[in-house]
Amino acid sequence: MTSPAPILFAAPHRLAFLAGSLGLAAMALWWPMQLAALHFGWPKPPAGSLPAALLHAPALLLQTYPAFIFGFLLTVFPRWMSQPDLIARQFGPVSGGLAIGMTASAIGLWTGANTPVRIGFLICAASWALGLVVLAAVVRANRRSDKPPCWHAVSALAALTIGLGALLLVCAFLIAGDPRLLRWGNVLGLNGFILPVFLTVAHRMVPFFAGNVVKGYQSWRPDWLLGAVWALLAARIAGELALVPDLSALACAGLAACTGLMAWKWWPRGPAPGLMLVLIWGFAWAPLGFALAAMASFGLPLGLAPTHALALGFAASLLVAMVTRVTHGHSGRPLAMVPLAWLAFAGVQLAAAARIMSAIQAEPGWLLVVAALIFAIGLLPWLIRNALIYLRPRLDGRDG
Repeated sequence: MTSPAPILFAAPHRLAFLAGSLGLAAMALWWPMQLAALHFGWPKPPAGSLPAALLHAPALLLQTYPAFIFGFLLTVFPRWMSQPDLIARQFGPVSGGLAIGMTASAIGLWTGANTPVRIGFLICAASWALGLVVLAAVVRANRRSDKPPCWHAVSALAALTIGLGALLLVCAFLIAGDPRLLRWGNVLGLNGFILPVFLTVAHRMVPFFAGNVVKGYQSWRPDWLLGAVWALLAARIAGELALVPDLSALACAGLAACTGLMAWKWWPRGPAPGLMLVLIWGFAWAPLGFALAAMASFGLPLGLAPTHALALGFAASLLVAMVTRVTHGHSGRPLAMVPLAWLAFAGVQLAAAARIMSAIQAEPGWLLVVAALIFAIGLLPWLIRNALIYLRPRLDGRDG
């Protein structure tokens, strides 16, 4: 029988997705325990001087999600530009570093030890920087070949660069303790990294996939959309960082309009497989989230509802859809939603809805715990199944 180590380096997504799956499972179990201890008086998990409530967002946005994002982009970047697949020497240190960093941070979160959390974030930052170098080399090779620019790759690379800046701000907060650094890191992490990455990948993936599986589908993905999304996200970032709510509101209204147009144009007008439907259903959270953000910036008391509509409803839904597609496609399995994938997707929808309801109702503790438990119960079986797939050879006997 083949040992796990060579298998994990047989394709760029394997180790990164395994690390992301285990990291997300650890987070999905850790967070409801923290909330239950806070609101229900359950036994309190070990805690250090770094409050769990402050670590929740950066650990998810800048450690867990990035493992999946790097696994995906290290796989598709060369294919987007018709170049050879990356080899283990190129992607292995990136995925390995992210796995080590996430493990250290998870140990720190579960034991209440501050030092492993700090070390874990710093290791992830170093691995992230290395990943940028690897992906930038693919873009440079495309430019040297005199091929047209791949704007999806350029857009994703820009988002990854901003994401590294956000991660470094969080690292600085963990060392210096200045809460402004954490706020800046969270704003940049969501609006400059997570949202543009998922919007860019959706812009590339949804029309392409739908065109292959939906009869008579009219593909639509103009390049100007990427430019418009980036301009509006930049305006939102400026409004959030400079505390100018009117600018943020106008930017979010524009983003709601852009993503609403994308959802309407991309929506299949005929029968579509489940894997296509979850992509578009998940994408539908984007216009809703941006509309909520615009209303909140205009003064409506929505609390963290817009943030969770985007970071949980939108990003986590697309994560389930995209990870399922890559996991199945690169393991010799049919491109289809299996029951555990449907459970994970449904869990994300219910958890996002419950979390938004909680924000609108001034954060009742029981509803926060319910949302976190639904998220964990929905995702854990899917994550475990996926983790086992990454440790096994392809079913069709091919390499990768």
